[in-house]
Amino acid sequence: MASSSKLSHAVPVANTGAPATLPADALFEVLLRLPAKDICRLRAVCRSWRALTSDPHFAAEHKSRHTEPFFAVTFRDGDVSGVAIVSLSGQILRRISFASDRIELLLTHLDRLCVIRMCKPSLAAWVLNPATAAHLTLPGLHSDEFVGSCIERRFDFGSYVTHNCKTVTYAFGQVASTGDYKVLRISHPHPDNSQPQLCDIITLDGSSQGRWRRKQNPPRDLCREEIVECLAVNGVVHFFFDYGLMEPTSIAPFNLDTEKWMPTLRGPEPLRSAKFGFIYERAVSLANLNGSLVIVDNDFGISNHDLWFIVDHKRGLWVKKYSLSVEQICDYARPLLILDDGRIVVFDMVKRLLQCYDPTTGNLADVLDFGAIGLAESQSIAVYTGSLLI
Repeated sequence: MASSSKLSHAVPVANTGAPATLPADALFEVLLRLPAKDICRLRAVCRSWRALTSDPHFAAEHKSRHTEPFFAVTFRDGDVSGVAIVSLSGQILRRISFASDRIELLLTHLDRLCVIRMCKPSLAAWVLNPATAAHLTLPGLHSDEFVGSCIERRFDFGSYVTHNCKTVTYAFGQVASTGDYKVLRISHPHPDNSQPQLCDIITLDGSSQGRWRRKQNPPRDLCREEIVECLAVNGVVHFFFDYGLMEPTSIAPFNLDTEKWMPTLRGPEPLRSAKFGFIYERAVSLANLNGSLVIVDNDFGISNHDLWFIVDHKRGLWVKKYSLSVEQICDYARPLLILDDGRIVVFDMVKRLLQCYDPTTGNLADVLDFGAIGLAESQSIAVYTGSLLI
């Protein structure tokens, strides 16, 4: 058995004072069948069990056998905000609390989370490891080059610091080739777009948060509406351009590896001349569905959510693979992932629940109400791909 080389010949069944033992391979197989939450509790049985269940080989094997998706959601408990890791079946695996009045999660698909503290006069951010509850607080100051750019352009930096809740966009992703986590920050100096948007980046090395480094400004002004927030997919952060400056649904990609802006990615051809915004009862957002960049075209008037998948980045070719055309779907629903059976998991941002849409039948079913399991005010969500056993 593959596990035999990793384990001793026999492991105590429990710390009861009796010399009872169980073959290591047998115990390995038994524990692999248990949910992660139960295994975390069983670590207190004895040192041998703790060593076994904390081994990276065991964690990887356990994750390969337990494929139920996990989600990270924000919650409030009185004056305390927090993040909970929840399975699709509704089991709360972990709660992590923060002394903050309001926090939000960036929509990511990683084993780390980026938490934003939404408060004035400053907007703070940190990167959280849910497995250990350890977090790195990002420095609030900007790079010297950023401050220099503000001075050069006669921009009121003090005013920026005071109002940066509305003028900063964060993005969080991972470089596939190195495994490095990076946070990209776009600063919008002036609400009337009279000043260029500025860009800086930071690399997290695991032990410290590093320093912000100034990078090239975005090629054109990026959209700042909340519903079209940026999204990192496969090491590339994607932003919609401002609708008034570029062709609708055009995307500015930023490569986290090279730390450079990539050529503009044009949106789906049928949407390039469409009108978006609340007055047009139509909006677009970005989604990461199992590693594919997706544009979600939401036509409020006909309760339709069309999912366009990118198939050729260079040529800007997209394919509409799904059309979620049921009236029960919220206008602000967010597709999160596609299950092995083909169902699409959707987060209803208004009712704060997870739903599953079956493309073969057109049926929509509620599967998890966060309020019903004690997670009040769950307004932001991320897909957690890590293991809580490490």
